[in-house]
Amino acid sequence: MLRYVFYVVLSLFTLSVGAKVSATPNILLFMADDMGMGDCSAYLGVKLMPSSSPISQTLKTPNLEKFAQDAVVFTDAHAPASMCSSTRYSLLSGRLSHRSYLKNQGWLPHGPNRPMIQRALTTLPEMLQRNGYYTAAIGKYHVGMDFDDGHGLPADEFDYKDVAFAKPLLDGPTHHGFDEFFGVPGNTEDSLDTEPRIYIRNDSWTFTDRRQMRWTGMKHREGQILSGPDWDLSQLGPDFLKEGLRFIERAAQKKNPFFLYYVPAANHLQKNLDGDYAVPEFLHGKPVKGTSRYTDGSKGTEREDMVIENDIAFGALIEKLEQTDDPRRPGYKLIDNTLIIFTSDNGPNVGDNLGVNQESGGLRGKKAKLWEGGHRVPFIIYWKDRFSGKRVNRNLFSLTDLFATFASLLEDPLKPDEAQDSLDSLAYWDDPEKNDQRPRYFFCHLGPPYENDALAIRKSFTKIIVRGGLAQPWTSGGSRGSSQKVISYDLEKNPLESDELAGSIDRDKEIPSLRKLLKINNQGFSRDLNLYGEENLVIDDGWHNLRNDFTGTIGYEFQLLENKKVTHLGMWDDHDREKPVRSARGIPTEHQSDQPSRLGKNPRNLSGEHLLSLWLLSENEPVSLAEVEIGPANQGSLEGEFRFLPLKRTLSLKAGTRLRLSMSTQTDDGDYFHDPASFDGLSPLIHPQVRIIRSICHKRANPLHPAMLPSFSDLDPDYSAHRLPVGPTLKFQSP
Repeated sequence: MLRYVFYVVLSLFTLSVGAKVSATPNILLFMADDMGMGDCSAYLGVKLMPSSSPISQTLKTPNLEKFAQDAVVFTDAHAPASMCSSTRYSLLSGRLSHRSYLKNQGWLPHGPNRPMIQRALTTLPEMLQRNGYYTAAIGKYHVGMDFDDGHGLPADEFDYKDVAFAKPLLDGPTHHGFDEFFGVPGNTEDSLDTEPRIYIRNDSWTFTDRRQMRWTGMKHREGQILSGPDWDLSQLGPDFLKEGLRFIERAAQKKNPFFLYYVPAANHLQKNLDGDYAVPEFLHGKPVKGTSRYTDGSKGTEREDMVIENDIAFGALIEKLEQTDDPRRPGYKLIDNTLIIFTSDNGPNVGDNLGVNQESGGLRGKKAKLWEGGHRVPFIIYWKDRFSGKRVNRNLFSLTDLFATFASLLEDPLKPDEAQDSLDSLAYWDDPEKNDQRPRYFFCHLGPPYENDALAIRKSFTKIIVRGGLAQPWTSGGSRGSSQKVISYDLEKNPLESDELAGSIDRDKEIPSLRKLLKINNQGFSRDLNLYGEENLVIDDGWHNLRNDFTGTIGYEFQLLENKKVTHLGMWDDHDREKPVRSARGIPTEHQSDQPSRLGKNPRNLSGEHLLSLWLLSENEPVSLAEVEIGPANQGSLEGEFRFLPLKRTLSLKAGTRLRLSMSTQTDDGDYFHDPASFDGLSPLIHPQVRIIRSICHKRANPLHPAMLPSFSDLDPDYSAHRLPVGPTLKFQSP
């Protein structure tokens, strides 16, 4: 029913798109690689926090500086992760960066990498496509691709010897919402990354003759990297810019608004036989190599030259928009109706790992660190007459929020299973004086003093770094699924995150933040999903792995948030052809991503007998309220993926009532249930007037002493909080 109501609304919305298309902006999103706030002279003289000193020195970036003169400059915008792949995943999916399978670090490791984004997950460009946009990505994709091995399966050899270059990609950008793509799969360091040095256009390799390819690489990758005969690392930037300019020319021939996701490889480290960076001599007719200068006149290195490459490319794209007529608005140029955003995927790739860095704008840390310098990034936006006028916006913002903010701009009613962690920030873009008090969450810290999967919470000026083991509960020495503080900072008083000045933040601020993180981590979403009009406790079963490995009872405890009447008990019935993607108690891997359930009624049957029980939780012993038996001979009514049996009498329950719902299960009886915990898939959707307390199980029928459902290890009790195994459910009486 939920999906039906949404699609009716969406259909009506889609019919209105044509009428308002002239007001729909084109979108240019330029995301540089490894660029800090001190790498951009648009931030010269800007105070990043009220108590901090203005930035006194930056690299000179004349095009960005000019752009900022009539744009909105954000001082507290953040990449969702301190490393590239996780940020890109979060931006494109609208989910927190640690929700992908990539949990032990923030970037895809060297060698073949499966797609981080499942095909069933709606992406930002797919949302834009349904609003009439023509979409393109140019540059470094870096969220995983599947290349054909010649047999219709993903190539999996470390040096890609098994890639069938004449075959189209099995999974790439054009499978996730981009009409066009030109670029590379990921990083291109010749000492590390083994992905072929051949451009991809749309879903095809641009060079396919293996006989003319050459083996390149250096150090321990020498002779392990396949390259096209004309591959030139220094020409990535020039080639990307040519494609970007051509795309704008093509887009100007269409009546659709366009979305250009421009993600160059600069200024990521590019180790090669000639040095750490491959700098082009010229870009768009302008010199690059050796031209970088700081605002005090001192000369930059080749790394800073790569920043200048981005500045020149950005300026060329702006110039193209200024010169090109808008096909949807005669008499106007594309610049007059294009939302332009410049940002970076994480902090700078150079500097002191533990200290304060000029490249970070004088903040502590750099790329791969959870201090502000690792994820606070340049973010400058412009849209004529709306986001303009040389303003400063000090609101907290994450690139994860672009998905919901763009949807709000387009008046698109996001589905509940879309962009579940993306917070609509449009009101705070429109009015910088508003104060966004919503927390944001950041991922990944490589090296001491934290585990790789540590997380950071920011709410206003309060910052808490959370011990590893929440995102990845199997982390050795981690918190085993609990939300535990390592250190906290008051950024208003301690903007440089000095450990000596760090102290215990008021527990009234600290404890709720940690509990909030635990809840949003375990329940699988952080935005308001606008669920309503439902009778079932479990509205959607989610994507969690299937299990049939437990004998006893499984279930969950919950609390009603309003008065309710219960009319039916029921259970989830798996499709008979559905199978688990991994073992029930094993540690998951990238090859075992969660997937959505199979739809359809047939074949869908119960194999075993199950007792469904509803209990009232009191101060003493639980009190049985209702029981039904369901099985092959009495399967009840099938509604979607759930079976229901009516109660003999309707139960009237008051708001605040705490209950337990359980279901008996038998190992290998053929009836699966969903594991309570997600690996990288979407979590179940629950009735908005129900608060899930925790998942439970019993080895015996006695409900007095519930335990945690066995997992890959003994975990902290927090691991079961706010989670439920999708098996037993119930139905409320319609209002």
